[in-house]
Amino acid sequence: MKKHLKDWLIPALLFLAVFAVEMLLQRYTFLQKEYFGLFLNTPDYWNELWSGPHPLLTLCGDFLSQFCRMAWGGPALVALGVTAGFLLVRIPLRRYQIPLAALALTAVLVIALLPKNRERERWAKVEYASLHRQWDKVVAAATPEAAQKDRVLIPYALLAYSESGTLPENLFRYPVNGPEDIDLEGELTRHGYYFAALNAECLGCTNEAIHNTFQTACTTPHGTSFGTLRQLIKFNIASGNKTMARKYAEILAKSPVNKGTARAALRYIDGMPEVSYLDGGPSDSAAIVTHSTFQNLRLMAKEGYFNEAAADRYRCLLLLQRDLRNFAGSFSPDDDIAALPFCYQQALCLIPDPDIQQKLSPSVTNAFHSFMEAYNQVRTKGEDPIMPGSFWDYYFLYGF
Repeated sequence: MKKHLKDWLIPALLFLAVFAVEMLLQRYTFLQKEYFGLFLNTPDYWNELWSGPHPLLTLCGDFLSQFCRMAWGGPALVALGVTAGFLLVRIPLRRYQIPLAALALTAVLVIALLPKNRERERWAKVEYASLHRQWDKVVAAATPEAAQKDRVLIPYALLAYSESGTLPENLFRYPVNGPEDIDLEGELTRHGYYFAALNAECLGCTNEAIHNTFQTACTTPHGTSFGTLRQLIKFNIASGNKTMARKYAEILAKSPVNKGTARAALRYIDGMPEVSYLDGGPSDSAAIVTHSTFQNLRLMAKEGYFNEAAADRYRCLLLLQRDLRNFAGSFSPDDDIAALPFCYQQALCLIPDPDIQQKLSPSVTNAFHSFMEAYNQVRTKGEDPIMPGSFWDYYFLYGF
């Protein structure tokens, strides 16, 4: 009886241990693997599959990827595979099953802790958290220290702060070099399109979110994916485009795991009114298709869509470009300058306008005098920061 119990106890413990390791260290990697994966029971999918290299291996990976949509799906599959392998190896080596189980668990742990896998997990966490507007997780992963090693994290962190209304307060905590650091405009890669879609959604530009989600889909192995299909359904519903929303929902319905989501979307689409609000939605009529952030924001304003988040992004871009004249001109004479974010007041300190100077808070002007005393003693770009996280450090010492 004890021997029989031991035969099942060790595999069970191995399964649970591997599952725990994968949940702790690889969970977001699997979630994003599903987002960019695809398995559809359609003639087009099968034709593409069998005409490509290694069809059976691709089929296995595609089919299993859909189960990673659940947070526990990927870890459970890995734990099941490792346990099955252990059971096969144990048949001729039964007397060594405890060392074998320990070796298998150690191998899983070492692989999960490899630097490239930790970096991939961090990126997956940032992408997944941004997609689900979990901005606290984005900030926790895309720290200023992490951004020193991977600068592509900076736009994600700044987007998180923009959504929380604290972009100006946190902009210069990061190693920014110029306007390009506030987003990934012109980055014609999966990362660039994925971020552009998120940014457009946050700014309320549904059509641009659709455009960049479609571009993201084009970078995936099959030209579309589970995640991009779900996003395209959501955005087309938001824009009132029933035809396109239905098209993408019917495609997603060919996925066994996503079938329930697709059917729920189709029921919702059936209840939508025939008249689209595209005819009256200013943000959706804007043709924001350039790779210039300034131009896109100007187009938004021209089309009648501009909110506080967009205004902060525009002003922060001007600061990154050191365009103090246009920055000062973005405020009205009635604005309470003393109540503006610290970095805004720091920039306005450099404007030789008596009306502006007298409206600044005394703490800012005193800090500026202290900064300039230190700067006049250094006068060398690239020196250690005088006031870390300040616009003055960026303006006088860095970002060139």
